[in-house]
Amino acid sequence: MPQPILQKISYGDARLEVKFPERTRILRPPEPLPPLKNPEQAIREALASPIDHEPLSKSVGPKAKVTIAFDDPCMPMVPMKPLDFREMAITLLLEELDKLGVPKQNIRLICANALHRKWTRRELATILGTKITQTLGPSHLYCHDAEDPENLLFLGETDRGFEVEVNRAVVESDLFIYVNITNSAMNGGWKSVVVGLSSFRSIRHHHRPFPGASGKSVMDHKRSSFQKLLGEMGVLVDRELEKRGRRILSLESVLNTAIPPELIAVFAGHPVKTHEETLKVIDRQQVLPVQGQSDVMVYGLSNQMDHYSKLSTINPILVRNLGLSYSFGLYHNRPVVREGGILILAHPCPPTFHPLHQPSYKALFEEVLPQLQDPYEIWDVYSEDYAHRPEFVHKYRYGYAYHGSHPLILWGQGAFPLRHVSQVFLAGATDAETAQLLGFVPFASVEEAIEEAENSLGKDCSITYQPMPPFYIAKVETA
Repeated sequence: MPQPILQKISYGDARLEVKFPERTRILRPPEPLPPLKNPEQAIREALASPIDHEPLSKSVGPKAKVTIAFDDPCMPMVPMKPLDFREMAITLLLEELDKLGVPKQNIRLICANALHRKWTRRELATILGTKITQTLGPSHLYCHDAEDPENLLFLGETDRGFEVEVNRAVVESDLFIYVNITNSAMNGGWKSVVVGLSSFRSIRHHHRPFPGASGKSVMDHKRSSFQKLLGEMGVLVDRELEKRGRRILSLESVLNTAIPPELIAVFAGHPVKTHEETLKVIDRQQVLPVQGQSDVMVYGLSNQMDHYSKLSTINPILVRNLGLSYSFGLYHNRPVVREGGILILAHPCPPTFHPLHQPSYKALFEEVLPQLQDPYEIWDVYSEDYAHRPEFVHKYRYGYAYHGSHPLILWGQGAFPLRHVSQVFLAGATDAETAQLLGFVPFASVEEAIEEAENSLGKDCSITYQPMPPFYIAKVETA
């Protein structure tokens, strides 16, 4: 008699014991690559010999104005083993700039939070350490403001008509340095600047739902249209910098699949060539070959894997995005679940929202979703309203709230997954109405959800379970 496979799967902040059918294929994350023995030395060596860029000693002088931008605390998904790369790298950069005679008052640190919420000084200390956050005042360490017209610079349009607007510091600094934790192939490179330090005016071009989207995952960097679009925007940034005789210096890191993750590579140089080297290591560490698709795909959703609820609260729209974008969407070539298959997600998904950080999320959930769930129509009707509604703008700029447009962006990212599968089951749902508003079918348990999938697709339907964390990508080949 077939014996079930017992697995403890992620379930919000908890773990859930699940009995999978014996035929279930269980994916195993790639083994962690060995960590760097001396991360500080690796950073110094990368800065001493940057790729397609002059070293620091030839890039700045005593009168130089320098900006160091860095990824916000949303990155990485699972906080790395101390010290955080951003703290290590920025500490070393400040030391080197001091040796080169750059006055402290000429150095600015900017958190590249894009349309994410801004972060308090205490929150920034979780990635930068207390020495940096206590030493630098608010005019020398602050978060990017995507709604501050005085500090935004419009650079024009790409050949395809995409507007490029970035923080003035990117092009007006004598040297602009970006310190990046490249958590995935989607991050790093030009995305750091043309998204992280941009505005809704610019971001709306590539973060809106596209009805004709082909399903090429943004994690599939060799095929992704998103990556190509960002590259086109980066050309305009480079062009403006060339007029001024300047060049961005990017400092990128790669983490392994250990929990907590450890530093395995550091590269420095111009964003394009540097990111090419970063992606090679990411592919070695994160990509898992998988033979063939499945009728049914199961993910346990861990709150730890959600970018946008870091140091905050996960809400139903974030749960939906975690399941559709950061679980289903982690593939190369094609999704693990076949077209017309069934996706099973496990999460309690209570209807809770952080009152300070997520006002526009709560508004979308309560004002719009009960009447309208179509992501394309929601974007067409509500994106400009939510982006410019005065209370949302004020709370984004001064109240540590996500930008008004952010929940609509994430809602739109679920469009292709929902088109690809026939149904999404939410197992362990604690509130049936909430699950239904998200477009999911609620079930009390994973076992009940699997049983219903078998009723729909046949008792012998193929099933795959992908445990996470850690973060990794399924490269799906034809069986």
